Amino acid sequence: MHYITAIMSAFSSSVTSIFGKLSLNVGASALQILFLRFFFSLIISGLFFVLLKKKINIKYLLFFGIFGIVNYGIAAYLFFYGLRFLNPAYATVLFFSNPIFVLIFQKLIYKGNFSVFNLFAVVLSFTGIILSNLAEKSIGGSENLVFGSLLVILAAIFNALFITLVGDKIKKLQLSPFESSFYTFLGVTILYFIISIANKELYTIKPDYYIYGLLLAVFSTLIPLTLNYFSLRKINSTTLSLIMPLEIVFASILSFIFFDEMFNILKVLGFSFVVVAPILERVKIKK
Repeated sequence: MHYITAIMSAFSSSVTSIFGKLSLNVGASALQILFLRFFFSLIISGLFFVLLKKKINIKYLLFFGIFGIVNYGIAAYLFFYGLRFLNPAYATVLFFSNPIFVLIFQKLIYKGNFSVFNLFAVVLSFTGIILSNLAEKSIGGSENLVFGSLLVILAAIFNALFITLVGDKIKKLQLSPFESSFYTFLGVTILYFIISIANKELYTIKPDYYIYGLLLAVFSTLIPLTLNYFSLRKINSTTLSLIMPLEIVFASILSFIFFDEMFNILKVLGFSFVVVAPILERVKIKK
């Protein structure tokens, strides 16, 4: 069941780069759309929090709020800013270099041991990303391809740190996924609210931006994060980070439909490697 919810999370997350790109195309800044995304996420998760009759715990708020800022503040902003220079499917592929960094963080922080299957799955995922990068260049990326790519890879590093630390902690806490999500969104919304006021971008939000903020809140934020918190109660962070690249398949299909994104054999091969990596990881666990 926990593997199914992780795959469902990947499917839901696949619209992030699509709705993000569309919102930037109508003139929204990365900061404005991120504020709306997490503001709506906070409202929806807050309703569940109240219905469950939960009370705010300052300790949990600080933990999930701070690490929520690492993932949905720093990482999300870097991803959305880099998306200005990249095609959605390619940006998604780059972002899912995060299994490599999860592996590194687990080794450095928790001194974890990894099997040959673990290492091979990560190497396969990384090889797929390299092939996709070469294919994107051959198709003809923007002149800021390298800069945009670096921004998204940095986003992947911060996301990996979030998955590693929160994945370990959430197994020890008796919290429902809705509680964890509420604390995360509260911390992130406060951050973006303060920054939006300081930059005076809060006052220039147009009605067109609200629909994309709401769509991102539901499909890219609330649903996948809640499902991820549920999955992390039973599966480890490395396995989750290897399942999430399945999002690439869905993002690629949507990018083709909405943006006519071009593909060649090398790019398809790279995407395939990234998708096969979590399957190998699952085979190892069943054995």
